[in-house]
Amino acid sequence: MRGCISKRKNGTYAYTVEMGKNAEGKRRQKMKAGFNTRKEAEQALAKVLADMGRGSYIEETKETVQEYFTKFLELKRPNLRPGTVKTYKWLIGYHIIPQLGQIPLTRLTPHHLVTMYEKLRLDGGLSPQSINHVHKVLHDGLATAVRYETLNRNVAALVQPPKIPKAKTNVWTDVELVTFLEYSKPYRYYMIILLAATCGLRRGEAIALRWEDVDFTKGTIKVAQSYVRGEKGHAFQEPKTKAGIRTIALPQMTIDALKHQKVLQAKDKLAAGVKYTDHGLVSQTKNGLPINPYYFEARWLDMLRKSGVKCIRFHDLRHTHASLLLLQNVHPKIVSERMGHSSVGITLDRYSHTYGVDYKAAQEINRIIH
Repeated sequence: MRGCISKRKNGTYAYTVEMGKNAEGKRRQKMKAGFNTRKEAEQALAKVLADMGRGSYIEETKETVQEYFTKFLELKRPNLRPGTVKTYKWLIGYHIIPQLGQIPLTRLTPHHLVTMYEKLRLDGGLSPQSINHVHKVLHDGLATAVRYETLNRNVAALVQPPKIPKAKTNVWTDVELVTFLEYSKPYRYYMIILLAATCGLRRGEAIALRWEDVDFTKGTIKVAQSYVRGEKGHAFQEPKTKAGIRTIALPQMTIDALKHQKVLQAKDKLAAGVKYTDHGLVSQTKNGLPINPYYFEARWLDMLRKSGVKCIRFHDLRHTHASLLLLQNVHPKIVSERMGHSSVGITLDRYSHTYGVDYKAAQEINRIIH
């Protein structure tokens, strides 16, 4: 491997490197100009020759961040869930490209990322969690570029995204839960609410529950899919959790509500006639279509306002379910399985507040050693 330095007519310096021969046996050279001093050009040449000696040299590309991440999204699309594709598309299109799009990919530095995160926080009003999502997509995209030898390092791996503060779990007491369930009983979407409150289902899991996943004989449901808003309309995918498909035992009140729901759907089918498009879901619109989660969220907030019960997120119904079970000394392992957590450690960490001050432990240790 050889290289040389030359002075240009405009007074700047350039280096030229011998790159061997191409497939046709012709000599290949690489030249880079624009160095203000000979020393700068010599240092750059020495680095290129050292990288080539180690086998880590990657030829610079003029591809911008925008061009690369547009291609990256299409490369990832076949391996992503519909909801994840939508998230990646939004994060790339609304945050990464507007902030970094015109920078050449090989010139991207950790400083660019740190500056962007701060700008998203101050000017964009993004939460630490949202900025972490941006960072995750950047890290994934740049790691892919390294694997395909477009880059020789992932600058996102050198940057620490903002720390996500631990969210405070907001739950209802048993009295508040009973009050709201009684209030919401006449509403069309009561079944979705009840499944979250009595089975710990996520919103998408409750909306996506099918009749084929309900076993009235055994008194169980199988959580086998979740509803997401894809790029084009609704889509279904496997549950979010790594624990995968799970089976949950139903309380009698939920079994009774499911039977009543069947009757209500039969009336809907009769009223809609040929307009009814049955998707086989436990909760559907009057015409049999899946329920839009954003429309449901609006109805949920409306019910909360009118009920007079303390306002919580719909997702907090799931937290309420776990907290009430742990307060009744249901084994954390059982609660973890109902929630679909990948480990019991997640359950214990998330709901440790449920136990409060452990007077029982103090009494037990006193009994043992006193």
